[in-house]
Amino acid sequence: MALEKHAPALPTIAIVGRPNVGKSTLFNRLTKSRKALVAPVPGTTRDRRESVVTRDNYKFKLIDTGGMGFDDQLEFNREIEQQISRALECADLVWLVVDFREGLNPYDQELYRKLQKSRKKILVVVNKADDPANTQTAMDFMQMTKEEVYPASASHGHGINALLEKTAELIPAIITEQQENGEQEDRPLRIAFLGRPNVGKSSIVNRILGDMRMIVSDKSGTTREAIELPITIEGEDYILIDTAGLKRKAKTHGHLDKISSLNALASLERVDVAVLVLEAGHDIAVQDAKIASEILERKRAVVMALNKWDKAPKSRIAQKEFLEDVREKLRFLPYVELVKVCSLDGQGFNALFKAIHKAAGQYTRKIQTSDINRIIEATVSRTPPPSKERSNTRIYYGLQTGVRPPTFAFYTNNPERITTDYTRYFENQLRYHLGLKGTPIVIQWRAKTSRQKRNR
Repeated sequence: MALEKHAPALPTIAIVGRPNVGKSTLFNRLTKSRKALVAPVPGTTRDRRESVVTRDNYKFKLIDTGGMGFDDQLEFNREIEQQISRALECADLVWLVVDFREGLNPYDQELYRKLQKSRKKILVVVNKADDPANTQTAMDFMQMTKEEVYPASASHGHGINALLEKTAELIPAIITEQQENGEQEDRPLRIAFLGRPNVGKSSIVNRILGDMRMIVSDKSGTTREAIELPITIEGEDYILIDTAGLKRKAKTHGHLDKISSLNALASLERVDVAVLVLEAGHDIAVQDAKIASEILERKRAVVMALNKWDKAPKSRIAQKEFLEDVREKLRFLPYVELVKVCSLDGQGFNALFKAIHKAAGQYTRKIQTSDINRIIEATVSRTPPPSKERSNTRIYYGLQTGVRPPTFAFYTNNPERITTDYTRYFENQLRYHLGLKGTPIVIQWRAKTSRQKRNR
């Protein structure tokens, strides 16, 4: 009889914090679910909830716990404390979630001291930091830990990637190495269409479907929720996702508007390619750039569809100036293909689908390790990494650790010296040598340990 094989235990992370600091919102975002009930009422989460997180090339078990209260009058307080104690027993790392809006709180300090007694690794997550530019308040929490803290917004997704990267430094096992001969998932290509209200997202979906399944109107806000539509084209299966128009925050009024926006952004969590729909004949708005940044934050493959091209300027010079303006205002997406379409007559739709397929292919592309190391050699010989005094920074080797999007780990003796500018230079060289377009790239710098040196 064959022996039963047991999969290795996944690394485990416990989310801990006072009531109503956003633990369950963070749990829901990472698990892509609504398993944890979220409400602005302390004590909403009473039981311990567990789920496996599979995001980019990270995989781990996440435990959501009830709020650790200090008020004896709080109902279920003792039971919640017991659940948290059990969660800490099996956790490899603790995320202590605090509230950015409240600032440094003595209860958080007491909780941090309490957690230190468990001798677990602790990362302080400063949640509800909705404006990434305003980090001063988050830094106040360093008085509590004497170490770096991690500002984040579980509601908007800001700071999550930085938190996961630091977590991977402390628990390297959460990173799943890519299998070179692994098979791709056999599933339909999922494509979401996003943009401001009334730019023609539903019209594009209708043209692809060949009928009027979606309500189309000149009035903004016609589509209220993200709708998934399966379709087969030339023997290939797709799921098209039509979303509500994303308005500026100042123009988002009422509960339905807010739910529609949340549903549209949530659709990004389950797609391969996001099509950013823009409107020809109109200047690129700040909101267009905001939507593009939301797509970029979630690291999805991207195609830009410039709809209503029949309303574009007629002269070639004016068209060229308009396209240059689009590129300038969305300059943080230089690797994204821009396709001119018209949903009324179908102009550009073949080119649009070719661009979508190309972006999806690059999004799931696997690169040979030997090719990556040849690129490293060429890149470093052209511009060496930053060094300090007599100590040189060396990049020994690299490998691809994941797809959706392509993720690369580079091993160096001084990862802390690699600057943002040098990382950007490295990304540009990877794109140049590999022809990577339509997809974001994730680059991780890792310290090369003595054990790795012996193995190499």
